[in-house]
Amino acid sequence: MKKGTWELKDIIMMAVLGVVFAAVYMAVFGGGLLISAALTPMGLSPFGFELVYGVWFMASTLAAYIIRKPGVALIAEVLASAIELLMGNSGGLTVVLTGVIQGLGAELVFAAFRYKKWNFVSLSLAGMLSAVFIFCYELYYLNYYLLAPGMLAAQLLVRLVSAVLFSGAICKLAGDGLAKTGVVKSYAVGAAVDTGKIYDEED
Repeated sequence: MKKGTWELKDIIMMAVLGVVFAAVYMAVFGGGLLISAALTPMGLSPFGFELVYGVWFMASTLAAYIIRKPGVALIAEVLASAIELLMGNSGGLTVVLTGVIQGLGAELVFAAFRYKKWNFVSLSLAGMLSAVFIFCYELYYLNYYLLAPGMLAAQLLVRLVSAVLFSGAICKLAGDGLAKTGVVKSYAVGAAVDTGKIYDEED
């Protein structure tokens, strides 16, 4: 497998995941609003979206885990955000910008591992760096810097935990589950199953 060369099947997989996660992102936004409303009486409404924020990093980590080639995490996340915008997200081009920021965070982690480490740890770290990147952006875009330091720290902590849960644990389970069914047998994650190296590819 040539990790630096994309094939048509890779583009198709990213497109499929882009559409799926664009729909998921739209649904989770509505869910975040409901959670925030439910937490308002307790004064915890800022944590409504933090609890599910890790979902917005899943396109990049799952696509990268399945395909395992440079650039996939970034492109998959940008593609999902662009499709989300076309589906009616009211955020405008800012939605695509957030996709770039989040995708870049994940991509840098996989690049740091030289695209050779594919396990719960690498996926979780990818999600966590995405969380940190977008949090830094929101400090100014959403004026988070006006909040008390304690509140900021608490929000970031919850966001990091959410990233580990959704981008790490759930994406790992989803990728492994798809691999074991044979649906993605022509991709790197499928080959990892055949060679007994589904948990960590070192080659």
